Amino acid sequence: MSVRTIATILGLTASLAAAQSTPDRELELVRALFDAGKYGETVALVRKTISITNFTDGQRVELHRMAGLSSFNLGDQPAAKESFLSLLRLNPDYVLDPFVAPPPAIRLFDQVRKDNADELGLVRQLLQVRAEQERRRLEDERKRKEAEGGQRKTIVIEKRPVWLNLAPFGIGQFLQERVGAGVAFAVSEGVLAITSIVAYWAIELLKVKYTERVTDVLTESGTFERTFYAIPPSSTVQRDVWRAIKWSSGGAFVATYLAGVIEAIVRHQGDRVTEKVEPAKAQLFITPLPSGAAAGVSVSF
Repeated sequence: MSVRTIATILGLTASLAAAQSTPDRELELVRALFDAGKYGETVALVRKTISITNFTDGQRVELHRMAGLSSFNLGDQPAAKESFLSLLRLNPDYVLDPFVAPPPAIRLFDQVRKDNADELGLVRQLLQVRAEQERRRLEDERKRKEAEGGQRKTIVIEKRPVWLNLAPFGIGQFLQERVGAGVAFAVSEGVLAITSIVAYWAIELLKVKYTERVTDVLTESGTFERTFYAIPPSSTVQRDVWRAIKWSSGGAFVATYLAGVIEAIVRHQGDRVTEKVEPAKAQLFITPLPSGAAAGVSVSF
C-alpha cells in the first residue's frame, strides 16, 4: 500500500473522529479502505455503520457491493452471498461491473440472484406497485394544486411605440392585430406604388436618342455635336397619358398612406399587458428499498 493511500485513510479517520459522522464521510472512508485492499476492515466498517447511519439507497447499494467483494476476496463466500443478497433486495436488477469485479465474483453474484429469484421477483413487483401508487398520488396532488389555483402567472408587457404607426403598408394596423384593415391598406398602397413606378418607366422608354449640331466658336471646326434623349412629337399623347397615371397613382398612394397612418394613430392602444398562466409541474423521483420504495417529488409553480 502506498504512503499516499495510508495518509488518505488516516486523514479520513481523524476527520471522522473529530466531527459528526455523515453518510458521505463514512462511504468515502469505506471506499478508501476497499481501494487500499483492506478487505477485513472494509467489511467490519460496513457492518458497523450501515445500521446506524442515514445512508441513501444508492449509498447502501455501494456499501453492500464493496462488502460483498471484500468478503469474496477474503474467501468468505457465505458473507459475500449475504451482502450480495442485501444489495439485490435494494435493486433486483443490479449488475456488477465486469471491469471492477472479477469473473468468479460475478458468477457468485448471478448465482445468488438465481437462487433467490422468487423473492426478488416479489420485491420487484412490490416496487412497481409502490411506484404506481406514488405516481397516482402525485397526479392527484398536481390536480389538487391546479384546482386550488396553484399556478405560475407570468406578466408579459408588449411594447408598442406610437412611431411604428408611421410605417406604410398597414404596419400599424397589423401591430394592432387588425388584420383586415392591415391587408386593405397594404394591398392598396402596394398597387398604387407599383402603378406609379410602371408609369415612370413607361415614360422613360418613350424617349429616343437625338444628336444636334450647334455652332461653337471655341472648337476648330466651329461646330459641336450634342447628344440628348427626348420624347418625339409622335409620342406626346402617350407621354401625357402615362404622366397622368404616374401623378394620380402617386398622389393616391400618398393619400392612402396618410389615411392609414392617421387611422392607426387614432386607434393606437399603447403597450399591451397580458398574463400567462402555467400549471404546477411535479417531478417524481423513486428509489427502491428492501421493503418498498422511497419517492421524492419536486413541485414548481
